[in-house]
Amino acid sequence: MSDPRPLRAPGRERCLERLVDQLGAGELGRTFGLRRISGLPDLRAQVPLLDARAHAARVDPLLDLDGPADAGAAAERDEVVLVWRTWLSEHARSGMSDGTGLRAGLLQARRADPAVDAIAEDDLAALGAEVLRLHALDDPAHALERLAAFEPGLLVSPSAAAFACLEEQARGPLERRLPRLRLLLASFDVRLRLRARAELHSAGWIDPRAGRLGLPSLRPPARGFTLALASAIVELLPPGDDRRGSDEAAALWPEHAIVGERYELVVSSGTGCLRLRTGEFVRVVGFDPPTALVPFPRARVVRLPAPDPAVPLAGLSLPGAELAASVRAAFRPEDPALVAATVGPDPQSVADDPSPADSRPNHFVDTELGSADVSGIRQPLRATGLHVQVEVQGVARADFRARLGRSIDDDLIRRSPAYAHLRAARQLRPPRIELVPPGAFKEAWDRAARRLDHKVAGPVVRVLSS
Repeated sequence: MSDPRPLRAPGRERCLERLVDQLGAGELGRTFGLRRISGLPDLRAQVPLLDARAHAARVDPLLDLDGPADAGAAAERDEVVLVWRTWLSEHARSGMSDGTGLRAGLLQARRADPAVDAIAEDDLAALGAEVLRLHALDDPAHALERLAAFEPGLLVSPSAAAFACLEEQARGPLERRLPRLRLLLASFDVRLRLRARAELHSAGWIDPRAGRLGLPSLRPPARGFTLALASAIVELLPPGDDRRGSDEAAALWPEHAIVGERYELVVSSGTGCLRLRTGEFVRVVGFDPPTALVPFPRARVVRLPAPDPAVPLAGLSLPGAELAASVRAAFRPEDPALVAATVGPDPQSVADDPSPADSRPNHFVDTELGSADVSGIRQPLRATGLHVQVEVQGVARADFRARLGRSIDDDLIRRSPAYAHLRAARQLRPPRIELVPPGAFKEAWDRAARRLDHKVAGPVVRVLSS
């Protein structure tokens, strides 16, 4: 059965025209035949789905934008400003009229594309706000002093972790240093619990590369946002379809999404994205009313964490979800509390000895076939064990690390017959447990928060594929 055709939308058609105009004239347009595209079905026929690695190899080297790109963010700016103005009016304080004399602090790193970099500032200018922009929080104390002198009523940042970083410096709610603060807006980490009395809302989503992908919504849940279908061409890829680079269009148009389902965002934009799998996952929780630019219900979504990657070991790959579950299950009630952990292949366990397949005699060593490599790619040696870094709160007993390693090993043996077989054959080593100093993960969290670039918060147990 063929995929449902996209519904007609003036805003989305303008996005396609903008993409063809900005990318179709150069080598990239000739390679993918962008000038022959006359509709959204043609885009799917001409351009395959590309993950980040394939996009970097096939699209980025051919990208040649003449002058600054048009990010197309102005198309839905009025709706963004309307939602922000509504929130400001709900939280207005005495002596402060909505939009009159409003000052806004923008905590956002510089973007590579000037057009994308200016979206948030242009949104605040359309709101009628005077803007103070900070590009980093290398010195939180100095940044807080500048904000206190500016007296903002609104703070905007890609991640709510930036507000938490400022609260640590203020040693209390932000209103202690910013008494006129009324509203906090962030794109990521909106579920963080802050001490500030000002409400935290989802600002939508401005991607550093593709531009505006999400609009703020007045409908619940508070962390939800509406897909910006008139600012970029957005598709939704079901998680079960992992055909990377497939020529067959497997993604859905947002108007055909199913409420409650989980999808990966696929984006095409005139800023240089061609059916790029963003690695960002969302769940559809409802639909917002149509607009003039998008005359059909628009999907409202909440952000989901990316699935844990599989960890490659010698002889098998372990699912990331099972590894994270094994680490959590290893902690007993009497153990110190788990603060954070990472699990991945142990670089100290990479086998120097050849595998059984490599140790077989090569009967063609003296012929022209002796050095032939069928794949053309030499596969790196895989680790033979896991490395688990753990930070705990509390006093650990002397045998805690050994018992934790045994518990994780036993749980993986129960979960994976392949792992159990390789452990019994002594081809895999037991996990190596490392207790990191208190605050080690917090330091990494602080560094990420001060970059003012992207999401910061992550799972308690983080799985690393390398």
